Amino acid sequence: MSVPPTAGSSEQIAFSDLASATAWLARLPQGNSIQCHAALAAQARLLPAAAIAGAVKLEILELMRQQVATVQADLERGIRGASIPLETVNRHLWEGVTGLWQAMAIGYDSLIDAMATNAPNLAEHAHLICQRALRYTALSMIEHWRVYYAVTGALWQQLHRLYVFSENAGIATSTVSDHAGRASAPTTCAGTYAHALLLHLAGPDALTRAQLDIVDRWLERWEGLVGLTLEGLPHSSIPPLAVDVASRKGAGFAKDMPSAGVRHLNMEALNRKLRQTVAALKEQTPVQLGLGDVPRDVCEKLLVLLHVQWCAAGTGRVHERAPTTLKVHISPNLASIHFHISGKPFRQPSGDMTAAERQRQDLLGHTDAMPSQRSGALETWDISNQSVSGFLATCRWDGAMNGIAYRQLVGLLAPARKTIYIGIVQRLVLDEGGTIWIGLRIILGAPQAVAVRVIEGAGQYDRALLMPEDAKHKIPASILLLPGWYQPNRGLAVHSGKEGNIRLQALLDEGSNFERTTYGAA
Repeated sequence: MSVPPTAGSSEQIAFSDLASATAWLARLPQGNSIQCHAALAAQARLLPAAAIAGAVKLEILELMRQQVATVQADLERGIRGASIPLETVNRHLWEGVTGLWQAMAIGYDSLIDAMATNAPNLAEHAHLICQRALRYTALSMIEHWRVYYAVTGALWQQLHRLYVFSENAGIATSTVSDHAGRASAPTTCAGTYAHALLLHLAGPDALTRAQLDIVDRWLERWEGLVGLTLEGLPHSSIPPLAVDVASRKGAGFAKDMPSAGVRHLNMEALNRKLRQTVAALKEQTPVQLGLGDVPRDVCEKLLVLLHVQWCAAGTGRVHERAPTTLKVHISPNLASIHFHISGKPFRQPSGDMTAAERQRQDLLGHTDAMPSQRSGALETWDISNQSVSGFLATCRWDGAMNGIAYRQLVGLLAPARKTIYIGIVQRLVLDEGGTIWIGLRIILGAPQAVAVRVIEGAGQYDRALLMPEDAKHKIPASILLLPGWYQPNRGLAVHSGKEGNIRLQALLDEGSNFERTTYGAA
C-alpha cells in the first residue's frame, strides 16, 4: 500500500510519555484514513521496544484503541466483497489491517513479559493486559475469516498461549471493560478466548461476511455462557467439543483430541440460550431480543445454523460424500457457462450484432467469442470428494486465473464428458499452504442456454440459463439471470429457438454474479 509521508509515520517513536502521545494523536490527519492508519501502525510497532516505562506504555496503548478501531473499520470497508486470491490492492489493504491488529496484540503481549522483569507493578493490570492481547489476536483472526483466508497456525498458538497465561495467573474470569469496537463492554479473558473459538466453530468458510459480523456481535453477549474446563464433561446430548492448547488449530471434537492438555467446552448454557432465543423470536422482534436490526427470518435461519454447528457438531449434512480424483474445468461466470452450453458466441436472436461484436468486427474483421465467453476462461480444478448434491474442489492459488468469491455461480465441465454442472460456491477458504478449497452445491438438472429480455420496453436480449424442475427434492423449475434482473412479477421474453414469455416469482438464490428465481407463464 503506497502511503504518502505524514507526521509521525517515520520509523522512530513520536512520543515519550502520555502527554506527548495525546498531543501526537490529536495531530493525526483524521480525514485521511490511509495516512492515519500508517502512522498508528508505525507507532504501535515501535512502542514495545521504546524506552518508556511499562505503566506509561499501557496508558498509551489504551489511548490509541478507539482511534485504531475507527481507522481499521474504514479500511475494512474497502476489502469486503473481494474474491480470492486477493488482488494486489485488496491484499495490501488486508495486510495493513491485520498488521495493525497484530501490532496492538504484540504491544500488550510485551507488557506480559515486562511483568516478570522490569515492570512488576503491571501485575495488578494483568487481567486487562491479557484480555487486550487476546482481543487483538482474535481481531486479526476475524480479518482472515472475512476474506476466506485460513487462520495461520502461529495465530492459533498465540491465542492459546495467552489464554493459558490467564489461567495460570488466576485471572481468566476477572471482569474487564472493553468498549473499543464492541457493543457489550464487560468481558473476561476466558470470554474473549471462547469468542474466537466459537466464531471458528460457526464455520466462517460457509458464512457471508454479513453473517460473520452478526455472529461476532451476538457472541459479545453470549461468550460468557461457554465454560472451559480441564476435566471431561458429563454425558450430554451435545457432542463433546474441546481445544488442544498446545496445537496450531482451533476447537473440534473432543474424541479427536489428545488425552492431556485440552480444555473442554461446556456448551449447555449456550445451547439453552439458542433454543430460548429461537422460541422468543415468535413473539418478539430481533431488536427486542438484543439481536440487532436484522430481519426475523434471517435471525431464525442463522440461529438454527449456529445450533447445528455448536451444539449438534455440524451434523447438518444431507448427503454423504465419497472421495474421488476427478479433474474438472471450472467456468467462472454465466457468460462463459452460456457459451460452453450453446457452443457459440452470444448473438441477439434478431441477428443484430451487440455493440461489443460490432466493435470487434470493426477492429479484427470477425466476431469470435469474447474472452469472458471462451474456453480461455476455464481453469482446471481437482475434485477431492463428491456427493449427490455437491463437490469439494481445490486449486493452487497461483494457478487461478480468475478470483473466486463466496456464493459465486460456476460451471463444471468434466473433460471426458459433454455434461456441464451448475454449482454455487457454498464454502470457500485459501489455506496456509496456498491451496483454494471450494465446496459447491450443485443445482441438479441439465441447464439450457437461452436469451432473455424485459417485456416492457425495447431492451436487448442477454444470456440466461433455464434449470428444470427437481421433483425428487421438490424444487421448481428456475432461471439463472445476471445480477440486477430480478424483480418480483417482472415479465421476461425468453428465446430458445422460439420465443415465449414468463413472469418471475420467488428468488431462490443470489450471489456475486447471478440471481436464481422461480417463474411461471406470463
